[in-house]
Amino acid sequence: MQQHGFLQTHLGSPTLQIESAPSATYLRALIENNPIAIVVLDADHHYTMCNSAFQRLFQYSSEELAASDLDALIAAPRVVQEAANLTRRVLQGEKVHTVTQRRRKDGMIVDVELYGVPLFVNDELAGVYGLYQDVTERNRTRSAVRNMTDKLEHIQEEERRRIARDLHDSTSQELAVLNWNLRRLMHLVSSADETVRNLVRQTKDLAYECSERIRSTSYLLHPPLLDDDGLPSAITELAEGFEQRSGIRVDLTLPRKLGRFSNEVEVALFRIVQEGLANVLRHSGSPVVHISLKEQSNWLKLTLIDEGSGCDGETIPRRRSGTGINGMRERLEQLGGLLTVCYASNGTTITADLPTENTFHA
Repeated sequence: MQQHGFLQTHLGSPTLQIESAPSATYLRALIENNPIAIVVLDADHHYTMCNSAFQRLFQYSSEELAASDLDALIAAPRVVQEAANLTRRVLQGEKVHTVTQRRRKDGMIVDVELYGVPLFVNDELAGVYGLYQDVTERNRTRSAVRNMTDKLEHIQEEERRRIARDLHDSTSQELAVLNWNLRRLMHLVSSADETVRNLVRQTKDLAYECSERIRSTSYLLHPPLLDDDGLPSAITELAEGFEQRSGIRVDLTLPRKLGRFSNEVEVALFRIVQEGLANVLRHSGSPVVHISLKEQSNWLKLTLIDEGSGCDGETIPRRRSGTGINGMRERLEQLGGLLTVCYASNGTTITADLPTENTFHA
């Protein structure tokens, strides 16, 4: 028997004996009445004790737990190696935290949030605590929310595409005819009163401005080049329009040849460039924006760097989910990617990494 303060641990025995001190009573009550499933193992990873919540979650009795290796008993088939690695790390004195899967006695797989905590007494590893919380319903809810968000994003993108097509195919064409007629009218009233000529000229200019605005709106809703020629062409046209409107130079580094990818991937990256440029215009004050797109080992990497100042997480206003930087981050995560935003005194860097193995090449 080893004594460590008020803990008396019989190594190799399925019990953990605690002296009858008030602190020991509190500790036992804390473990037993805790709603989180707790199991205690000794320094050799042998079962020592567990609370009622652990028995309810995994459905094993203390005798069954004592007679078997815990990892072999409750590790789900696909995470056996992961469970062994976690055990090794905790027995080496490392605290671990992860969300994984475990198996109940009836064979049901449950999602659990797991904490593995080494117990040191007098600088010696006396045992480990395993804390398990069933997060199956939480994960199902999150999955349902993600699926709903995906559907809403798809519906929103399809609606943008429809409106952009309608603007391009109908309103833009009608405005083009109006502009043509007004140019003809300018010639017809060339000898008329100056008031009439000015009125026609102003009307022609106004019609041209409306045409340009509708063209820009149609493009921003859904650029036709994205469907027709792919991501590099769409980004190039977006950058050129941004330069003309803002006076901010855009330095592009794009691959000469890039295959086609799924609509979701191309739209996501295009929207990130679009949102990044909008933030530079609103908040950065940078005279230039550097944009690069690379394909590396089944990954697309998009980088947008400005040279502004004063643009940080506090100055960029928070928006509802689905829009802005937060919306882009969520969209990339749903596609298995990652969006990082680094703020510094000399500028902001936005990096988007997105896997392409589930997409297609033309």
